[in-house]
Amino acid sequence: MFNLGGFGPQILAGTVTTVELSVLSLVVSFILGLFGASAKLSKSRAARSIATVYTTLIRGVPDLVLMLLIFYSLQIWINEFTDWLNSLQSSIDFGVQLDPFTSGVITLGFIYGAYFTETFRGAFLAVPKG
Repeated sequence: MFNLGGFGPQILAGTVTTVELSVLSLVVSFILGLFGASAKLSKSRAARSIATVYTTLIRGVPDLVLMLLIFYSLQIWINEFTDWLNSLQSSIDFGVQLDPFTSGVITLGFIYGAYFTETFRGAFLAVPKG
């Protein structure tokens, strides 16, 4: 097809990885958006408060800061949690390693879930009752 100076296979592999990341993070953000919108529209004051804090905080912090924070902090939190589990159950070795792709899916899903929350909330409110 196109040789692109010998970089054709690398560009194709990068394109496939980008599409995979986009689709998977879209699924995560769609689910988070539906849960967030239902929480913002619920009668429970606690659920509304949690959803409001989530959307306000995530939409107010720059995406790059959140990406770095989640990429580095999430692995540390998981390590601390699994160390705590290991101290409770000495016979089972709990260990989870997050690769950059998984961290990217989680981060992008988390960020755009906040935007989807407001989009879905507005869409639900725009539908007339009846």
